Amino acid sequence: MFKLCYRILKVFLVVAAVGAMAWQGRFREDFEQYKMHAIPALMYHSISTVPAGWPADLCITPEIFEEHLKYLKKQGYNVVTAPQAMVLLKSRQNVMNTVMITFDDGYENNYTKAFPLLKKYGFRGNFYVVGKDVGQVSSQDGVKTYMNFSQIKEMYQQGMEIGSHSMSHDPLTAMKPNFLPWEIYQPLNLFYEKMGFWISGIAFPNGAFNEAVIAEIRKYIKYEYGFSGQAGCNTLQIVTDTPFALRRAGVYDRGGGATDVEKVLQKCYVYGYLESKGVPVGLVDKGRRFIESVVR
Repeated sequence: MFKLCYRILKVFLVVAAVGAMAWQGRFREDFEQYKMHAIPALMYHSISTVPAGWPADLCITPEIFEEHLKYLKKQGYNVVTAPQAMVLLKSRQNVMNTVMITFDDGYENNYTKAFPLLKKYGFRGNFYVVGKDVGQVSSQDGVKTYMNFSQIKEMYQQGMEIGSHSMSHDPLTAMKPNFLPWEIYQPLNLFYEKMGFWISGIAFPNGAFNEAVIAEIRKYIKYEYGFSGQAGCNTLQIVTDTPFALRRAGVYDRGGGATDVEKVLQKCYVYGYLESKGVPVGLVDKGRRFIESVVR
């Protein structure tokens, strides 16, 4: 408990320092400068009501999702694929109001609901699919229907990014090393054989990875990037130094409509900015959760 309090105190000191910068008029300028070179990524799963047996946080209704897209359109956001984001960052141009929208698991409603809405607003999405689930209907933890190869290929042909969410969705960090090649390499082969294109990205199940996972991914040159579970923003330094630990944050229905996605974007920018100043984002999260528990 003492160690946690000490670490939280360190966070407060950093926040106080940031507050001092704001008082001196430097913080806003510095923060806005950071945002010109940082791209957040939003994470969604199922675009649907909450079916029986499903965790509520996996689902956002099409109506709420469209509210989010309307907000991004109104605010002038440029919604891009992950490869496009990496090119933009490496070109060192101004990427203010650029964002990625990502979807995990490969539910069929990503094709029937999310895909048409993205096209309606002129946006591009990033869809990370579990290899063994393509075209399947699962009754585990509630009925789940997944996109088939024809639907995925159509989205790819219309400018959407398609990537891997591993072969089985089992936690990669808990696996024995001899199982990792099948989880990581097999989706490359599967997608090429079934749809005729190579994927270049992976989103780690539950955002978890370790040195063994990264070492396995680096064996296959087709993979160029991976999404972690760490909140923040993607910058030139991140896509250059740690391309398999891209930042993103989940978007959930908290009853605020467009306000929910606005808050997630703010979180991404603030966490990313603090990380760029050397503040451990995990420590910030622990401090936030501790404060929330005390307030309750």
